Amino acid sequence: MRTGLSSFALTLAFLAPPAYAQIRAVVVGVSDYLTLDADLKGPANDARLMAETLVARGVTPDHITVLTSDPTGLPQGTATAQPTRAAILAALAAATEASTKGDTVVFTFSGHGAQAPDLSGDEGGGYDELLLPADAAGWKGAIGSVENALVDDDLQTWAQATLSKGIQVIGLIDACHSATGFRAVGGQGVAKVIDEAQLGIPDDVVPVTGTPAPPLSGEFVFLYSSQSDQRSFEYPMADGSWHGEFTLRLAQTLRD
Repeated sequence: MRTGLSSFALTLAFLAPPAYAQIRAVVVGVSDYLTLDADLKGPANDARLMAETLVARGVTPDHITVLTSDPTGLPQGTATAQPTRAAILAALAAATEASTKGDTVVFTFSGHGAQAPDLSGDEGGGYDELLLPADAAGWKGAIGSVENALVDDDLQTWAQATLSKGIQVIGLIDACHSATGFRAVGGQGVAKVIDEAQLGIPDDVVPVTGTPAPPLSGEFVFLYSSQSDQRSFEYPMADGSWHGEFTLRLAQTLRD
């Protein structure tokens, strides 16, 4: 997914939507991985916090789908599912289908991110950005990608189809996109990234050079917890729970 801002006014629209507009949200928190040895402690809490925050801001609970392995404590009326690739894409498609021009679809993701060599040639930097659902596995040469990953191409396709209907899109991503540029920090934080070695990406896989995909067209804003050369972290709170730093601060700002 391209990392541009078309208009910060979209954020303001999200905070105070017109009375006639509808907001639908797909909230994803991946704490438990089925194949990868990469479990996290915070994303399920992040998903719960974001659902609570959206409801507090006036979003109707039955317009929110939360994909998490731990649905306890969610606002009554929210739909739930497991945070697998198929379920996430289905929830995004359903939100788009149910929305009309002037509505807003919010997509939030807390979990691991990664990068993999781009074999389609549509990435200017040579690497696909990945979000890793619960059923993400290792590199599969037959498909030239990480099995069951959400590739930026997938999200680009969904976002453009949504924007083409006149629907506003807001993406809030609490995950790393790269294992490089790490600057050590103290404390008990855990980085939310999986590197190429852990995903089993062979060293001899070379990115393909080609024509970059066209940028998105429409009203959208994407907010990321880190740049492509940084890491994002989750931390333990005073009460013993864990949260992603980005999600926690974002929720506090929206509540205030």
